[in-house]
Amino acid sequence: MKPSFFNIVCAAAWLFWSGQPVHAITLTVLLLSNASTEKPLQRLLDQYSREHPGVNFNVSIVQYGAALTAKINTLLAGGQPPDVLEVTTAYIQTYADQALDLAGYTNGDDLLNRYLPSYQAFIKSGRKVIGIPLEATVNGLFYNEDLFRQAGISVPSDPEHVWTWAQFKDALEKVMKLPTCRIGVAYDCSVQRWSNLLYQSGGRWISPDGNAFLPDLPAAEQALTFFRSLVAARLVPTSSWPGKTDGGQLFKTGVAAMMWTGNWELKTLVEGGTRFPFGTTYFPRNVIRSACPGGEFFIGFARSPYHDEAAKLMLWWAQPSITQRYLESLGGSLLSPMKDVPVNYGKYAAYLKPMIDDLAATPPWVAEDLAKPELNLLQNDLLDQLILYSTGRTPLGTAINNMKNLAAQLLAEDRAHGK
Repeated sequence: MKPSFFNIVCAAAWLFWSGQPVHAITLTVLLLSNASTEKPLQRLLDQYSREHPGVNFNVSIVQYGAALTAKINTLLAGGQPPDVLEVTTAYIQTYADQALDLAGYTNGDDLLNRYLPSYQAFIKSGRKVIGIPLEATVNGLFYNEDLFRQAGISVPSDPEHVWTWAQFKDALEKVMKLPTCRIGVAYDCSVQRWSNLLYQSGGRWISPDGNAFLPDLPAAEQALTFFRSLVAARLVPTSSWPGKTDGGQLFKTGVAAMMWTGNWELKTLVEGGTRFPFGTTYFPRNVIRSACPGGEFFIGFARSPYHDEAAKLMLWWAQPSITQRYLESLGGSLLSPMKDVPVNYGKYAAYLKPMIDDLAATPPWVAEDLAKPELNLLQNDLLDQLILYSTGRTPLGTAINNMKNLAAQLLAEDRAHGK
């Protein structure tokens, strides 16, 4: 029997009031290539489709870096932005002007306040809320338990007794006296990894108003000279700076006392195994305690075909229960960007504790600084200057002036465009 007109109208009304689309739609989603997170993300998208009949997804995987920006810029220029994009801390503010404002779909302040202060800075642009964090990462410090035991050195076991920079360097020097220790600290060669020192000095790359680069020169000088002292004492090996060998590879050889990297190394170290027991400890402090936060986010675009449905998806994902489910599906190796979400970190819990404490001690302005698009655009040039100074090929004043000059034109262009 054919359905009556009345039944059709009732069905359409139910779909409207229940929030389900009358016609099936397909959201375009761009995910970052990541062996650990791709499948868990897609499984949750499948769950969303089951809970919201008529909403489907066309998922594409994109390599992080130049390939990502090239693809997004091409789509935006052609007026065909994706409905949902997975993006990192380095890129999220780049698309703030074009981003969908989630505050137009829910109370923006309430949404922001679900997240840690450090992560609110990444997703806030003026009065707009431009995305939702998927997970948190944080830079951290690993150590070889065998080498420290042989040297008779204990690492800080609580946040009340973190090392000063001087104590950190002294501990490395003592462990390096062992014939079995050939690397003090396997230190990732990247601007972000070095930036921990700048923030621990109380400095920042770009002033809050965006007009000045390295606005606190004494803080920058402290960070630069301390790192130069580590390289000059051969505590940071040339295979790291300027060699750019991944810190994880150096640490896994068993001849490195420590590794200065981030919690993402845990999965490989714990599941892949090492020939030695290892642990994690707290970052040293200078003026303050600080670590660089990171992570990945979902954002939408105001001019995408199905931006309203994209907003519904992101607000669904912003529920604490969904964030918890996603993080636990990863086995607990990544952190929660949300306040008071009881994530079971499983076998990673003890390793993550110092990093979670460091993240909690990190001021929100660190994330504001890291999220500035200008900093991302300057990455390669800044790294070159950091390498030249840390290896003794450029004087301190020259390195600072070179970095300031590199940034001056970019900041001036932003001011000219009203950014």
